[in-house]
Amino acid sequence: MANGDSLLYGQPSDEYELFMPFAETCLKSQHEGGFKLHVTVATEHADPLARVILPTLRLLHTHHKVVLPGEFYARLNGGDQRGKFITIYAGPAMPAQRVVDTIDPVLLRLRAEGLRPGPVPTTRQSHHTEGELRIGRSGMIRTYWADNYRTS
Repeated sequence: MANGDSLLYGQPSDEYELFMPFAETCLKSQHEGGFKLHVTVATEHADPLARVILPTLRLLHTHHKVVLPGEFYARLNGGDQRGKFITIYAGPAMPAQRVVDTIDPVLLRLRAEGLRPGPVPTTRQSHHTEGELRIGRSGMIRTYWADNYRTS
């Protein structure tokens, strides 16, 4: 990585905490649990997707984390964390729906431009045997309910 710009897909570094292999927003969820949304994308399309979706999530003031650039996402896709490129801690139904309503049309446009979804994320509750539920029309957002964000 040549500079800080590539480290966070062009996002301001002072708004994120880094812990390998993720960058997580300093802004945390006000909710203990709720809907967890995962944006999944083909490995080779991670950078262009992040550069479009992350600014939108920042404008929505939504707690989220993203896999850092490099080989991290490809490695995660080989294990139980596959498809979890961006994790959004969306909270209860209304805030979660607001996030989906905002980013799904953007993801649809990116798909029309050739970006492909990544692997289907699986749930920890099922010991990674069941895929998360698809939400939205793009095919790039998956979800499940987490009683507690810290333990799920």
